Amino acid sequence: MSKCRKQKAEGRRQKAESALRNTRHTPLVCLLLSACCLLGTAGCRVDMQDQPKMKPYRSSTFFRDGQSSRQLVPGTVPRGWLREDKELFTGKKAGATSARQTQGGVVTPNQNPETGAVATTPLSSATASQVAAAYPDDTDKFPFPITQDVLDRGEGRYQIFCSVCHGMTGEGDGMIVRRGFRKPPSFYDANLRAAPVGHFFDVVTNGWGAMPSYNTQIPVQDRWAIIAYIRALQLARPTTQAGPGAVSPSKPTPGGQK
Repeated sequence: MSKCRKQKAEGRRQKAESALRNTRHTPLVCLLLSACCLLGTAGCRVDMQDQPKMKPYRSSTFFRDGQSSRQLVPGTVPRGWLREDKELFTGKKAGATSARQTQGGVVTPNQNPETGAVATTPLSSATASQVAAAYPDDTDKFPFPITQDVLDRGEGRYQIFCSVCHGMTGEGDGMIVRRGFRKPPSFYDANLRAAPVGHFFDVVTNGWGAMPSYNTQIPVQDRWAIIAYIRALQLARPTTQAGPGAVSPSKPTPGGQK
């Protein structure tokens, strides 16, 4: 019995010594493993700015044509870029090929074949045919029916994107104009009253003068809604009240071209 107790005590002592030795070497082993991992990671590190990928408009030896960007497959259209309705997406008449002939808010009819002179006429005194000649490509009708919902949408979008320059009533007295920005023309000027709706769409889409393009900020449907609201403002104010001191109606009524 005494011998058995001694053997058990000796076994416990040996286990304790072995555990103590393992504990002493554990930090050293961990440090060695960490150093190996760091060395291995540093050997195969790739910087974020030097990722192995193709960058647009850069040359590449992978493709036969030497370009990294792939050309569109012939006969295909990117998703969301099918523009079958030209009047809706461009504001131009279907099949129109002639260029705009306006210069500084005046009508420039065709050149006289006999004298070679080009007569200019202010839009305020221009006839319907002269106005049509000034905007040969721009459509004079909306590509979809104008409803009260469209006008309400146009009013909201106008206040967000347009009122800072053109003012809440379209007089061209927006907040940034009062602080020194170039003043835009009033929507009640004779030339803008006579301009077709396609002209306004062209201006919003491509910019005009000091006004930048809003092509990326305003979707196509909202551009037409804004133009419908501008037309409603113009129709709600008689021509005789087009002066700077005229009082604008608080809410335009639906109407205008369809």
